[in-house]
Amino acid sequence: MDWMQLTLKTNKENADFVSEVLMGLECVSVTFSDTFDDEIFEPPVGETPLWQHVTVTALFAIGIDESAIKESLQQICNIDKVTFALLKDRVWEDECKKDFHAMQFGKRVWICPSWEDSTQLPDGAVVINMDPGLAFGTGTHQTTDLCLQYLDENPPIRQSVIDYGSGTGILAIAAVKLGANQALCVDNDPQAVLATRSNIENNQEATKIIALHTDDEGQLDKVDLLMANILAKPLVGLCEHFSKLVKLGGQLVLSGILHEQLEIILDAYGEYFSELKVVQKEDWCRVNGIRK
Repeated sequence: MDWMQLTLKTNKENADFVSEVLMGLECVSVTFSDTFDDEIFEPPVGETPLWQHVTVTALFAIGIDESAIKESLQQICNIDKVTFALLKDRVWEDECKKDFHAMQFGKRVWICPSWEDSTQLPDGAVVINMDPGLAFGTGTHQTTDLCLQYLDENPPIRQSVIDYGSGTGILAIAAVKLGANQALCVDNDPQAVLATRSNIENNQEATKIIALHTDDEGQLDKVDLLMANILAKPLVGLCEHFSKLVKLGGQLVLSGILHEQLEIILDAYGEYFSELKVVQKEDWCRVNGIRK
């Protein structure tokens, strides 16, 4: 069915109140988005902070009284500028497909969604079958890209691997497809663990990859390669833990690090890892090193 879409701008102090008013005016959904592309990185655990300037989008049934809604928002919220636009019904699954195509990383690694034909990819392509979903890590972000580039350049042949903060499990799947003997995925998000297990099955790698929630981590064996594509603050907190999971001479790959956060990562990991190298893509960095 078609919808009438309302759009207005407010600030973070008033966003929740505006949302409540819109729901009281019988909208069916409210969405907050960033008005000026002011990213918020690493919010505190359990918090969902808003941007200073917020664009609010609400959907209403066709036939609503636009004038009455505008008047209510002006009187209750002191908002004068409100726009309405018709939102035609679409098959939203197909809309998603328009923006997600097969992607190449390095020379051999490809991510291919289910709606594209992997047989059309180049000979010798290492194909990861994956659709976008709720868990992080489908190759579209620079941090995942940096990790996949590392694996393509340094295939972990006959190695054991941990993908810590695995999201979709994409790095573990890439590792085993590039020659790793086994891989373990660990994540603190139950949805990510479910997504990882589904992706492992879809890639026929269930005999080589195990996915665990951090609550079930227990005592892990040391590995040849540990990869963690998360964020700088948890990476610092996990430094000593990671040092106990990597064999002497083993490799560490960290991503999810903004350039201005590099120093704290290098300081923390320099105690346990040598030959720390930095690779940057736009604002994001990858750090890799060798266990002392």
